[in-house]
Amino acid sequence: MKSKRALLCGILLILNFSLKSECFERKTMVKLYFVAGASGSGKTSIMPEVKKILGDTFSVYDFDDIGVPKNADKTWRQESTEKWLQKLLSEGKDACLFGQIVLGEILACPSASQLENVTFCLLDVSDFERIERLKKRNTYGADQNMLNWSSWLRMHHQDPQWMQHVLKEGCWSGLQFSRWDQLTEWGSKAVITTMDTTGKSVNEVAAAVAQWITNQEGEVVPCTPFKVYKNLKDTFKSIDERLFAYNKKCVPATQQPEVITLNYAIKENDQIVGGICAEMYVWKIVYVSVLFVEKAHRHKGLAIFLLQRLEKDARALGATLVHLDTFEFQAKDFYLKQGYEIFGVLDDCPQGKKRYYLKKILA
Repeated sequence: MKSKRALLCGILLILNFSLKSECFERKTMVKLYFVAGASGSGKTSIMPEVKKILGDTFSVYDFDDIGVPKNADKTWRQESTEKWLQKLLSEGKDACLFGQIVLGEILACPSASQLENVTFCLLDVSDFERIERLKKRNTYGADQNMLNWSSWLRMHHQDPQWMQHVLKEGCWSGLQFSRWDQLTEWGSKAVITTMDTTGKSVNEVAAAVAQWITNQEGEVVPCTPFKVYKNLKDTFKSIDERLFAYNKKCVPATQQPEVITLNYAIKENDQIVGGICAEMYVWKIVYVSVLFVEKAHRHKGLAIFLLQRLEKDARALGATLVHLDTFEFQAKDFYLKQGYEIFGVLDDCPQGKKRYYLKKILA
């Protein structure tokens, strides 16, 4: 029999080991965000503006602040990525790092084990605009090599398996690619957003990136365990699908397919001069979203033709009701003449104007 003292010591040793293991495995609560992209994507240009928008809530850094040697290469970038992770984690502050960072290299760094996951935004741009931007900078990269690199980055951030040798061959010896090189998708390791900057101003992109960063945080709904997020990707699609499914449970669909598009355009010499867009939905009801004819072609019967053609095809499909809305400065009187009746009016929409809701029963 062991003595009580020996047993107690053994228990204490086990507890001590357990606590050390827990501390070792604990992930950092620091929130780190990474914004990257091949040269010409806009990351350096937007950084000062993002700093202004975020204010003191985040520390914002440029990857090159670490100091770029003349002979900087892939191994320098990879080792510097680890140094940046060490710095950001040691500071213990929410931060965003802009620059020449690659998702797979972040995850392969030794310090990545302290991250819950990686929140990553890849800035992208069309090939033509990228080259035009780089030409204006008059530095380097306005060549096919940069387009190849940007193309590889685009694939890498969608498919972890894509041409891994680009990172692995001649890499910095400190990286541990085994952490992710068997993955077929990044979901378990990273939250990734790709942002197209083509045709967008510096302020527009900066605002979008700042919103992306703040949206990851979410806002706590008072007295609940929930958070609310603004402008999340696919929010409308997700909510609309749920509401659509609920509606059909309440009143089963009476048509197939459940949404039928009814769009018509009138052309003159290959130029669209007018058209009507509508959908027949779920219960053989038609909603007209748009009816428009160019000013030069009004009073020629085109709008009447479009509306009557829509109604004719809707009747053939079994539709029984059409509804739409129009502002008082648009076409209320036109619809009244075509047999529509007002069933609702919204005042001050916009201020001082009325918005009319009309319907027509299809015989």
